[in-house]
Amino acid sequence: MDRRRVQGPETSVVPLPTQEALAKRAALPAPVQDGKRADGRGPEDIRPIFLRTGLISQASGSAYIELGQTKVACAVYGPRQLKKQQGFSEQGRLYCEFKFATFACKKRRHPIRDPQEKEFSQIIVQALAPSIRLDRLPKSVIDLYVTVIENDGTASCLAAAITAASVALADAGVEMLDLVAATSLGYVHQQLLVDCSAAEEAYQQHTDLILAYMPSLGQVTHLLHRGPVDWPPMAAVGGACCVHVYLLLMMHAQ
Repeated sequence: MDRRRVQGPETSVVPLPTQEALAKRAALPAPVQDGKRADGRGPEDIRPIFLRTGLISQASGSAYIELGQTKVACAVYGPRQLKKQQGFSEQGRLYCEFKFATFACKKRRHPIRDPQEKEFSQIIVQALAPSIRLDRLPKSVIDLYVTVIENDGTASCLAAAITAASVALADAGVEMLDLVAATSLGYVHQQLLVDCSAAEEAYQQHTDLILAYMPSLGQVTHLLHRGPVDWPPMAAVGGACCVHVYLLLMMHAQ
């Protein structure tokens, strides 16, 4: 036996919720009553979107988005030349730093990035890289900084960050194939809901999905899901919501 390694089990399972957690969940009011959610939306409606570009004057491009109570700011710097230490690259590189402000969540976040924020940074890069003409940016790097000012739903927050980052790249004049629109979905009490708030996420049955999509090309740039997913209805609803978000982005661009 190698004692230098952690001898964990070969398989793992999701721990059962405690009785206290079950009691709290049972005491919550139903998330959907008479076809309406607590904020008046239907099951397949997204929250009102506010979008503004060019708010950060020092950046090459920037975007600020509000999705209900979720507020995300994004700044783009570059494209700029790679440093010698970073080596040669025939294609441009995209770097992202995702960060929750310390006051963004109910529980105070640590100023140093945690594993979740690093994971979200990688997801944003994977969602946006297919939309950028990195082949036309040799020996260059694009730096993308995303800050969550207020978080009202982690999945919807990540979707808003992907959308805002795509708009910020366009604002910076980066050559792109298309804008990327993203949305989030989740199952609550066996019902599919779009753009869940933090209160609705408390009901989620360990099933949610984030979809990043380029509507003009009909291409999915990234798909992230947790739990068992009934793909056909989620794909149809998610695609329609991404198209709706995309149309709002195009109206803003005009």
